[in-house]
Order: sequence, then C-alpha cells, then structure tokens
Amino acid sequence: MRTVVLPTVVTLGAIVFWVARAPDVAAVLAAVATVWAMQLIAPAIRRRSLSMEGWASEVLFAAPFVLFFLPYVAWAVLARPPLAWDWTGAVLALGAAGAVYASNWRQLRLGFDRELLEIMPPLHFTTAALRSYQLLAAAVGQELFYRGVVFEFLRPTMGWGVVVVSTVLFVVEHLGNRWAGAVLDIAYVVRITILSTILATIMFMTGSLWAALLGHVIYNLFPAAQVAWRYRVNPYRSSAT
Repeated sequence: MRTVVLPTVVTLGAIVFWVARAPDVAAVLAAVATVWAMQLIAPAIRRRSLSMEGWASEVLFAAPFVLFFLPYVAWAVLARPPLAWDWTGAVLALGAAGAVYASNWRQLRLGFDRELLEIMPPLHFTTAALRSYQLLAAAVGQELFYRGVVFEFLRPTMGWGVVVVSTVLFVVEHLGNRWAGAVLDIAYVVRITILSTILATIMFMTGSLWAALLGHVIYNLFPAAQVAWRYRVNPYRSSAT
C-alpha cells in the first residue's frame, strides 16, 4: 500500500506548502514523510538480518523496532505538545479501546487458544520481546505524533478538521504495517479508523494527550499479551546441549 512514492509525494507537498508560506502544514507533512520513510527502511533491514548469524543478526533484527520509534519522539520534542490529564477523557479512552478490541473477540480468543498455539512454530524470546515492545512503543509514539504533533501544528487553523487529518494519517500509516506482522483486512481498517477518530475527538474536546496515550496503550496491550502468552505456551528451545 505504502511505497517510496508516498513519502516522496508528501515531501514535495511539504516543500510546496513551505513556499506557499503555510509553515504549519509544511511541518506536519515533513514530519509524516520522515515517519513513513523510516518504516520503509525497516523491511530491508529485517531481511538483511536473516542472512546473518550470531549477535550481529540479533542487533540488526532489533534495529527497525528501535528506529521506527525515533521520528515520533524527535518531532514530539520539537513540537512540545502539551501533556494534560483529564479523568473524563481517560475513562472514555479506556472504554473505547476495550470496546473496539472486543469487537474482534474471535481473533482475541484465538490468540489465547493453547491447542492452536502449540501447533504453531515456536517463538524465540527475542522475537516475542521485540514484538511486545513494538506494540507498546508504537502506541506511545503514534499518540505523541498524531494526537500531539499534528494537533499542535494544525488545530489552531483547522479546528475540528484536525480530527479528520489525524485519523487519515494514522490509518494510512497502519496500512503499511505488513513488516510488523499486522493482518490487514476491512475489519482491521474499520477498527483502527474508529479508534483513531475517538482518540482524536477526546484529544480535541479535552486537550488530554495522556488520555489518548492511555487508550492506545491499552488497545495494544491485548496483542502484546497474546505474544507473551504464545511464548509461554510454545517457546523456542535450542537443540544445542
């Protein structure tokens, strides 16, 4: 879905808006381009790690999981979106995260099915740890970016439109998550669209970035728990003695 063409087009758009003296839009597009470009590099790095052995392979395999997080944080540091706490927003975000994930109850249940997991390939500890980290780090990074950075730059001029922009960018990024093992189908797209819209609306109405962070972390906690359970049920054990 997302190829090198998309970050290139977004980068050109940033230049156009900068020339047109719309620095806020240009900054958001430039930020999006760096985030997406970093994720385009990830599959190549992971493929390279498979052709190596020993600690070098482990380090290279882990690199994309670390690198994808850096642009989120870098832009958040530059934009400095305000962190505010709102109890109403937090409760709504938690409820939304649980409800949206519960709508995928069948897959959630299968992820904890011991008999099914026992016939799947054994899971390496490194892989389990990195996947769990990626899920939770992504939740933090994406909220800092899509509900923090994007809102900080665009809310003053776009008003409610920033909710739409934030959600569209969020969904487009997730359509390129094949390298991270995401299962992409219509139901998946609908779920993340609903989740993003709710979190963006909460952010717009309450100004609570903490609420959006909490909701997204809880949402991603479910698949992270599935990864941990799979490792517990069917861990990889070296045949070396």
